[in-house]
Amino acid sequence: MYGIVILNYNSYNLTTKLVLHLLTFKDVSKIVIVDNNSKDDFTDFILKNNTDNKIKYFKLKNNSGYAAGNNVGLRYLYNEGFKIGFIANPDVFVSNDAVDKIYNFLIKNSNYGVVSCKRTIGKLGVTGQYWDLPTFKDCLLESIYFGRKKQDLKYKGYFERVWNDKTSRYYDVEVVGGAFFGCNLDILNSIGYLNEKTFLWYEENILGYNLKKNGYKEAILLDCSYIHNHVRKRRGTNKHSIYLESKKVYCYDCLQISKWQKILLEVFDVCGLVESKFIYIFASFLK
Repeated sequence: MYGIVILNYNSYNLTTKLVLHLLTFKDVSKIVIVDNNSKDDFTDFILKNNTDNKIKYFKLKNNSGYAAGNNVGLRYLYNEGFKIGFIANPDVFVSNDAVDKIYNFLIKNSNYGVVSCKRTIGKLGVTGQYWDLPTFKDCLLESIYFGRKKQDLKYKGYFERVWNDKTSRYYDVEVVGGAFFGCNLDILNSIGYLNEKTFLWYEENILGYNLKKNGYKEAILLDCSYIHNHVRKRRGTNKHSIYLESKKVYCYDCLQISKWQKILLEVFDVCGLVESKFIYIFASFLK
């Protein structure tokens, strides 16, 4: 038996569609909707569909981001005695079979903190669901557009490897994507769950670092997959600023970079913000 956390922010239609789908799963015991102080209200939906008391609803007073919102649901599941929990973004579609395989893997392998599976993104096809923990050099490159594109090329081979491998059952990996994964709640509780200093982005890297630091593993299963119907949008200056702040948390708290490295990171981040503003204005002009 397991529980699934869905973090909502103005995604009422996607969230309710996913909840109705998950309610058909045989072994799901609790679906936790956490609304991050959006305009949506699920009260009527829950009154209509919560006949088996499987839905729990939290309406938060503040939007504190991905990590803080999902932690509300994960902590609730842990306090209710669940051993295994899942995080699912509203825009994912996952089968009962995939969830069962991840659940069974976590039950049988108690040293794994987080497990996911292969991922496709709508019409774009296969994409990445795992990557390496970023080094300080990686963090510098990810501040700027061409650096991020270089990182994308680095991981393209990873994605192809996952889909072309027909013999392996799973890979041990350092980081899995945060759109959908299962987790050992005892382990997540022991390491403090997701880092709430981040608002969005980089929480998966910090989680992967903390798991590895404490002797736990992450994995991706190769015999199942999920669909992430994610619509990629241009990252404006404000969103890029949020990304850079989350990356800074990783560099400071996990990599524990030196004074001079902090100065260098700041230089790259400022360049990245200026570049982001220019790209956003230029793209808007072309549109």
